[in-house]
Amino acid sequence: MHGLAAEEGSKVKEQLVVIGNGMAGTACVEQILKYSPRFEITIFGDETHVNYNRILLSSVLAGEKAADEIVLNGLEWYQENGIQLRLGVRVVDVDAQGKTVTGDDGSVT
Repeated sequence: MHGLAAEEGSKVKEQLVVIGNGMAGTACVEQILKYSPRFEITIFGDETHVNYNRILLSSVLAGEKAADEIVLNGLEWYQENGIQLRLGVRVVDVDAQGKTVTGDDGSVT
């Protein structure tokens, strides 16, 4: 393994950055959490809201559902799973060689 991989039995976790807090990215993270707890996860989402079911967004706009009814994972889910959530931060640079991700707020992960 490359990067910040942990040795067997070590408490050091490999860093995983997910760009996009939508349904697909979060579903991927859910599976990773289920099968491999060895990662320290950061999720970047350029929207200022937790992830929601975008398919049902039209129901919210039509007044048929409240916005909180289409939330897939609330803030507590991210906290309970030790995920660093970067809401409202758009990724502007990915440096694969340097293993960093830069947000539009100037932060580097």
